[in-house]
Amino acid sequence: MDARLLSFEILLEFEKSKRWLRNVRNDYFGIKTPPRLVRERTTVLTNEVVKWQRLLDTIINTNLHKPLVKLKFPVRNLLRLGVYELLMDEFSPDYAVVDSYVKLSRRNIGPHITGLINAVLRKISGSGKYVFNGKFPENIAVGLSYPNWLVEKWGTYYGMDDTIRLCEYFNGPSQMMVRRNWLKIEHDVLVQKLLDDKIYVKRFPLTEYYYIVEKGAGLLLKHQLFQKGLISVQDRAAGAVVELLNPKPGETVLDVCAAPGTKTFYIAEMMQGTGSLIATDNSERRMKLCEQDSMRHNQTWIKWKINDAAKDVFPKADRVLIDAPCSGTGTIGQKSEIRWRRKLNQLQEFKMQQLKILINVSNYVKDGGILCYATCSLEKEENWDVIKAFLKLNNRYKIDTSDHYLPKKWFKKPGVMETFPPRDNVIGMFAVRLRHIGK
Repeated sequence: MDARLLSFEILLEFEKSKRWLRNVRNDYFGIKTPPRLVRERTTVLTNEVVKWQRLLDTIINTNLHKPLVKLKFPVRNLLRLGVYELLMDEFSPDYAVVDSYVKLSRRNIGPHITGLINAVLRKISGSGKYVFNGKFPENIAVGLSYPNWLVEKWGTYYGMDDTIRLCEYFNGPSQMMVRRNWLKIEHDVLVQKLLDDKIYVKRFPLTEYYYIVEKGAGLLLKHQLFQKGLISVQDRAAGAVVELLNPKPGETVLDVCAAPGTKTFYIAEMMQGTGSLIATDNSERRMKLCEQDSMRHNQTWIKWKINDAAKDVFPKADRVLIDAPCSGTGTIGQKSEIRWRRKLNQLQEFKMQQLKILINVSNYVKDGGILCYATCSLEKEENWDVIKAFLKLNNRYKIDTSDHYLPKKWFKKPGVMETFPPRDNVIGMFAVRLRHIGK
């Protein structure tokens, strides 16, 4: 199985189905069972073409005989792959790239299109590396391959220099992090067991339990440490949300919007298996996956329930986590397609949904208890705007500024965590700890 053909087929299905790229790719890998090197090359090609599609399309359009001609998606898809390999990749010589995609087009689209493919790719192969320049934000959005609205929005919030830093960081190689279950394995044992199987990790700065996977990430999910629940894949910033919640052994803790359950399992570790931990989500499919994963973690005491956090009734809890559904713009480095899937008008829709959840769930926190609201979004509509609207409607809560051990630079204000990915080397995460101060 050839990586170019497999990438072409995966990207066609990705465009058609509107599913997450990783899920589409994993399905194809399961069916086709390509060898490891083909899987790795296919992962690179599909990730990078989705990431850079606006820049690639701009280059393609510039080099068409009729620039405004509307190409059918299979043709554009194939040209994106070819242009990426010619201008942004050094895996193969140009002549081999052109020849391969001309042949691929003949077999998978038809002989009528080979002339176009050959002409466009040969023209581009002789044009040199594409360099963007121009005024902010239009050309930056094209050159760094983002939608205009997102670059403009970040430019207003962060300023131009930090917006470019943010875009470039998300366009760089994504990193995998893992969390060590401190109840089950010591640091030295974990590092050595991974090293024995050619997986190299280093501790994330100022943490006991988090590690950056430097080499061997593709081997990790099949490793016995993962299979036995001794490690979990989780970004440091995502875990920091649980530490901000700070659950204690013996408490009643409620985790709404819990799927896929990674934060829930960290809560369970901090509770050391004592007390009551209730994890809910409105997706039956995702809840079943959480229940299955609880067997891997040997955390069968967690109560998994299907509930709608915006309207259902819950038991009173000492601490509640709302990891709210959101745009996910803080995770664009891991899921490049978010930049194309999200639209500006969706932010208000997310905000209304998040506020409904926050208002409803706030009724189920005990007096003096903690409510932690979090998103993996960088957008103020989903973050500060939700919190300000909630506090204006509800005088039973205030932002809690109790001490914690998280990095001070992650907190613009006491009790409010807001990471900046290129500075902090984590995903974009927002979290606020609220305390129920009674009626």
